[in-house]
Amino acid sequence: MERHRRQGRVRKYFLNIAVLGLALVAFYSCQTFKYLQEGERLYSGGELKVREVENARYKKEILKDLEEVNNPKPNEKIAGIRLGLWAYQKVENNKAGFYAKWVNKKIGEKPVLLGKVNTNNVQKLMKNRMENLGYFNSKIEYQIKENKNTGFIAYEITPRARIHIQAVEFKKIGEHKVDSLIQNYLDRENPIESGTPFSLEKLKETRIEIADYLKRNGYYYFTSNNLIFEADTLNTESSNEAILELSVKDKVSELALVPFEIKNIKVYPKYSLNTSEEGMGSDTTVINGVEFIQPEIFFRPDRLYPYLFFREGDYYDPENEKWTNKRLNSLKTYRFINIRYQEDSTIENNTGKLNANIYLSPLSKRSFRSELQAVSKSNNFAGPNLNFEYLNRNLFKGGEALRITTKVGYEAQLTGGDVNTGLNSFETGVLGELIVPRMISPFPIAGKFRYSVPKTKFKLSYDLLNRSQWFNLNSFLAVYGFEWNPNIFVTHSLNPISINYINLGNESEAFEELLESNPFLARSFEQQFIPGLNYSFQWSQLVRNIKRNRFYFAFSADFSGNALALAQNVGGVTGDNKKFWGQSYAQFSRFDFDIRNYQSIGTESRFVSRAFVGIGLPYGNSVSLPYSKQYFSGGPNSVRAFRIRSLGPGAYQTDDRTSGSSFFDQAGDIKIEANLEYRFPLVSYLKGAVFTDAGNVWLKNEDGRNGQFTSNWMNEMAIGSGIGLRLDIEFFVIRLDVATPIRKPGPDGFQWQDRFELGNKAWREENINWNFGIGYPF
Repeated sequence: MERHRRQGRVRKYFLNIAVLGLALVAFYSCQTFKYLQEGERLYSGGELKVREVENARYKKEILKDLEEVNNPKPNEKIAGIRLGLWAYQKVENNKAGFYAKWVNKKIGEKPVLLGKVNTNNVQKLMKNRMENLGYFNSKIEYQIKENKNTGFIAYEITPRARIHIQAVEFKKIGEHKVDSLIQNYLDRENPIESGTPFSLEKLKETRIEIADYLKRNGYYYFTSNNLIFEADTLNTESSNEAILELSVKDKVSELALVPFEIKNIKVYPKYSLNTSEEGMGSDTTVINGVEFIQPEIFFRPDRLYPYLFFREGDYYDPENEKWTNKRLNSLKTYRFINIRYQEDSTIENNTGKLNANIYLSPLSKRSFRSELQAVSKSNNFAGPNLNFEYLNRNLFKGGEALRITTKVGYEAQLTGGDVNTGLNSFETGVLGELIVPRMISPFPIAGKFRYSVPKTKFKLSYDLLNRSQWFNLNSFLAVYGFEWNPNIFVTHSLNPISINYINLGNESEAFEELLESNPFLARSFEQQFIPGLNYSFQWSQLVRNIKRNRFYFAFSADFSGNALALAQNVGGVTGDNKKFWGQSYAQFSRFDFDIRNYQSIGTESRFVSRAFVGIGLPYGNSVSLPYSKQYFSGGPNSVRAFRIRSLGPGAYQTDDRTSGSSFFDQAGDIKIEANLEYRFPLVSYLKGAVFTDAGNVWLKNEDGRNGQFTSNWMNEMAIGSGIGLRLDIEFFVIRLDVATPIRKPGPDGFQWQDRFELGNKAWREENINWNFGIGYPF
């Protein structure tokens, strides 16, 4: 009985909402109609009806093309309300308040009236679109339908039979080489197959493709406008078929029919807009016919020469120009790259000559930057950071970039109450990084890269972290590796040598007690010598707004200690705790998989989904991952309904949260997370979000806390939901999220949240989690 009463209340509630919505629509509609003059009606659009089309796919194509010329478009409705029109009318009649003025400024629209529609013009445009699709002599009729305050136009389109292409023939213009090139292209590519329906758009595309093909073969002045298609319907087997004749137009410039070779190449590595070519320097170096002219050696010619994709005697090819420009830009040494061609007056053997001049305007060679930051981290630490950076963009005159950075920072824990009272940290460090724009490797692989310049990176760094009440941490890192992009979407990074040494010291009594109580955690802090290699792969469609549904995928693999352990095994060193120079080293493999989908909804809203799986496999010399390589769950970029590092491993819950030890021991070797987030605009730069997160971490080997990964892992996933605000000013995003657990660990394992008491302070303190962050979480 009670259940039926609840259902009745729910139905009544939604009925009231529906009635209120209809009342609002009726009110705003009446408001817009009352400003119409006598006899005026708002235009509600053109209704298209296509009759007797032989193919459903053709019908969609017709409707798509006709909709583009089905103008004007009626006033836009939002939830059935012409809000933009309403605001415009209020402003025009001097009756607008603040809200109406604001709406008018954003989306205000003039009234679109039925009487102002030029039906004859729309008819002509529709007929033209039908002919472009091969429907000649189609019949287009319309009727004007009037209601009390609105009206629409019903268009009825009756197509004739569509013309199909029987064959494409090429009409030669004489003894020009361009004839054979065009014929070869048609024979090889067959761009318009027999039986293809006629389409003007397809003919335009084919002309552009042929013109691009000719340009790649040296025809510098040839364009798609030099080509013309003519249709012959008289000499075909059916009246619904046509033979297309392709030809070069009669009055084409002779230069368009002549291929051009590169004659002279001059490169100005230190070009300035304020300097004439004569004053750009007396130092000229010639390498394989290419002249490098500069007042002094700013960029070594032997280093610059490999970046050029065209050579003396090559036919002009815009692809070579594009790759040359792209590679020179990737050096990050130059502000502007300008490639200009100059026609030579001589034409020999029916071939023209082009002189290529490459003007390179450099950036400042050295720069120094200091930066004061207010930093907020995912572990709820915040404080000031002072950074200094020195950059030399051309250290050895070959595009080598040397970057030296130093940092000093102080941070304190902002939240946590009594858990981490007084917890703060001081961090300082120095990083030296040399980026060389070529492969420095014993293997001859430099010639394998066309899209962009591969980079070799050398990195040395030292960091000191003083975490009050716990320990000091000295970290040394040395890396030798490569980075390259085979195309705009893919990035590879390979570090064959990566040596990380972390020295733990000045441990507090509380930290020593924590390590004594957790042998696995103690072992993870002992093995701080991490020698190995790592590789990462990234494929991203986010670099271009190419479609509404875009994907991102990243994979990384990290291997440590394997080569060292193999060498020691060969040398007869055995045991599960091998050491190198007296240091116990880590031995593991770690794999991360991160896949995301960004689905655009409308113009600004977006639905984002993400799945992350991280797997660490300690073996041989290790029983768990080193602490710096372990996974954590919870926090602003993870499961946002839970505090930073407060989940796992498995169903484990710490008994003592007042000590802050959970900050260290709630870590794991395996991590699984999933996120769903709907992002939508609110006002100007302010965006909103609704999200749900799920995830946890587990151990590979059991340590007594019931945190080992098992087949029951799905029942140990924490789930939380929330809402957020983002101040998004394109290059900078400030984010505030608030979330609550939906499923969380409890005394009897994971349990669903069975009560939501927002008015209860104690419940809010336990179940409401605020997250502040910079940038989107994913």
